[in-house]
Formats: sequence, C-alpha cells, structure tokens
Amino acid sequence: MPRILYFDLDGTVVQRGFGHVKPRLADGRLEDAVRAAGFERLVCVANMCTIVSTLLDMGRDDVDGPVWIFQLCQGAFRDLKWFHSVTTLIRDGTTRARFIDFGGDWWWVDDRATYYLDSSELMRRAEGNPPRVLIPTSEGDGADVIEWLEAIARTAARTKR
Repeated sequence: MPRILYFDLDGTVVQRGFGHVKPRLADGRLEDAVRAAGFERLVCVANMCTIVSTLLDMGRDDVDGPVWIFQLCQGAFRDLKWFHSVTTLIRDGTTRARFIDFGGDWWWVDDRATYYLDSSELMRRAEGNPPRVLIPTSEGDGADVIEWLEAIARTAARTKR
C-alpha cells in the first residue's frame, strides 16, 4: 500500500494569498522531508486543481497540472521530473476530502482541513502520533510542516525494524 501525502498550497506551502514559499520549506527542503518520510505518491488538493481541471475540460492541451503546481510551490520541491512522476491533482479542490483514500496509508497537510473534514468520525480516524492530518499555521514559516514530516519519518523507521 503506497504512502500518500495529500497537500494544499495556499497557506500550507506558500504564505496565504499565494505569497512567497514558507522559508523552512524553500530550497527543496519540503521535497527532502517528503522523501525522507517515505511518501510514494503526492496528491494536490488545492483549489488550483479546479482551475486546471476546468482548463483541461475546455480543451486546453497546453496545461500540465503537475508542472503548474510545482511552479506555484516556488522551490519547495526541486526535482521536477520526480515531482511530475509522483504527483496527481484532484478535479475539484472545493470537495477535497472526498478524494482522500481513508482506507490507505494517507496523510494530509492543509491549513483548512477542518473546513473540509466536517465529520467527527473522519477527524477521529486522523488522530495518532503523529496525527494523519496537519493543520499548519497559514502565515507560519513551515517549521510545523517539517516537524510533522520528520515525525512521520521517525515512525516509519521504527515500524521497519
């Protein structure tokens, strides 16, 4: 079962309002932490995915969603070839929680996750150490995201022993 990271952009990877990349995630540090935590697939759940889907539905064949997301991450990821090979986009960012495979090895980082996870049952399933859902500080520097990914990596290392 692949380990999947569902991730948002605005307020999660970059400062709210599509500002700059959060400093602690810059220069490929988010990619390094994601890889160290053993994620095999990335799924972008941002509202930008809806725009990409709409453009593709309109017949725009020049739209490459993973490349757009990579660029919007402003250096948080450095290896475009790897990113493109492991990343998919959901169709509709406004209903992002319904795209998560809660039966798999899922993890979700999104500053607005509680807005999309309206079920207390789903939030209970997200509990753990580390929790399956991280709600980062939208204006933070990204340290909370790195610490969470490092905790996932430590847990994965312990279970492999």
